[in-house]
Amino acid sequence: MPRQLPWPYLTLRSLVLMGIWQGPDGIEVEAIMLNDLPCLRVTQRIGGQRMVLAYCMDVREVGRLVNLAELVET
Repeated sequence: MPRQLPWPYLTLRSLVLMGIWQGPDGIEVEAIMLNDLPCLRVTQRIGGQRMVLAYCMDVREVGRLVNLAELVET
């Protein structure tokens, strides 16, 4: 097995492992592909509608918006 796997494989593998995470107040974080790049979409359910809060490139950016300790995998 190669020491380092190719970037596309690692990206797709991490997206599969990520799943969807939910937090209080209708927060949801999910791994998606946007313009052929992996990112984390942060949304919030407000009044029955899901609103996009941000597209984040890494978990640190998500941590600026939500408390990561409150997220649970669904």
